[in-house]
Amino acid sequence: MPVIARRYWLILATASSGMLLASLDFSVNVGLPEIADSFDTDLTSIYKIITVYLGATATVQLILGRVADVYGLKRIYILGLLAYGVAVFLIGVATTLESVITTRILQALGNAVFLALSPAIVTASVPDRFRGQALGWMTAIGMIGMILGSFGAGFVIDHYGWRWIFLARVPLTILALAMSLWFLPNVRKSPEANLDLISGLLIVASIYFLMVFLHQIQTTGWLSSSSIIYFASSLIAFCYLLRRQVTISTPFIPRGLLRRSAVSLGLICNFLMYLAIFVNWFVLPFFVAEIVGMGPTSIGVFLTIPAMFLLIASPFGGALADRTHPALVSTLGMVIIVVCLGSFQSVDHLSTSFGFAVRMAGLGVGMGIFQSSNLSLIMGNVSTHELGIAGGLSGLSRNLGTVCSVVFLGAIFVTLKTTGQDLGGASSAQTIDAVTIYIGAFKFVYGIAAAIGFLGAILNFWLWRNRKTDSY
Repeated sequence: MPVIARRYWLILATASSGMLLASLDFSVNVGLPEIADSFDTDLTSIYKIITVYLGATATVQLILGRVADVYGLKRIYILGLLAYGVAVFLIGVATTLESVITTRILQALGNAVFLALSPAIVTASVPDRFRGQALGWMTAIGMIGMILGSFGAGFVIDHYGWRWIFLARVPLTILALAMSLWFLPNVRKSPEANLDLISGLLIVASIYFLMVFLHQIQTTGWLSSSSIIYFASSLIAFCYLLRRQVTISTPFIPRGLLRRSAVSLGLICNFLMYLAIFVNWFVLPFFVAEIVGMGPTSIGVFLTIPAMFLLIASPFGGALADRTHPALVSTLGMVIIVVCLGSFQSVDHLSTSFGFAVRMAGLGVGMGIFQSSNLSLIMGNVSTHELGIAGGLSGLSRNLGTVCSVVFLGAIFVTLKTTGQDLGGASSAQTIDAVTIYIGAFKFVYGIAAAIGFLGAILNFWLWRNRKTDSY
């Protein structure tokens, strides 16, 4: 099994610095209560710090990926670092919540650049025989940021205040900027790359209205007039985009890109994986708190376990992808995820912390093996002038999977969970019935998640069986 040559490690570390900075933003979740107290506002307003950031990232990352294909990966990556560094500084010294939320849009531009271009730069800079390992290490470095952001944020906030979870990232951004200027190679731009501004605007409009629609149905329902308007606007923009893609000679998304099964089905599998697995981050915390009776510390540990095991498994999965075929390795990762999600069918109010920890560790292993091999599959089947937009599509599929998981699986869970958190005054029989219904809702949602993962495993396996027809 080939080992990454030492001369490529500095390039890999530099290209992965953006993923580290992006994942450090998990610290913001820890700091939300302190930020709310600082600006004397309610949770509904403070949640905009998260939703605006995620929505802006999803909206523009595909555009920025294509811009990088046209104007150069290194150049746009450096501009992304500049935008990110300025943003976290301005947020750290902000005096109003409105200025924080507005500046988060600028930070999201940098974040979108990192998510789209980090895998593109790694793929362009590292030889093919190291690609899977390199992308695995890139993912692992991102997980280091998530772990540091989750565990270190509490210490920073307690001793220095919430502003320092942003200001502390300024010197890290400066270091990443210096490394980028010095170590990143200039990837030659292709004359085939094209930037159709009208298609770009249609993409932004379609994704923006879709994200707003997914957010709106959580508050006003599926059939409200506002939800219908947003969905129709997204659909209209998407239809005009498709029409333009087939009529102009140089479409925004290269015409042959999504015709390659390794790319199109790889993106679908990435979407399905996040749609299935993100249930752990918004359903499991409520279950272990309300039914099993675990405290915030235990919940925080459970949610960090997958990141720790992903850090280990991702380079391993990438190395396997280099030695065999990425689709086969991603199938293995998805099967592990399906088994672990299915194992939640045996949990109840008597389940132990150890049992939950083992399941979450298994999910981290499956995610690590899948992510590195799936990225290798997608990025290994695109040409140099398609790397930026391919990275953007991969990031977009992940974001859409995450959001759809919260919206759809969350709605099913809430609908089925007819009991509330407050069981005070209820009889013993009523309490037992309520707990039984709650556990049933939990298992049903995890069953759906496992079925989604199983579909992803089948698609990955099909890709492997038909690998001779791909250009990989």
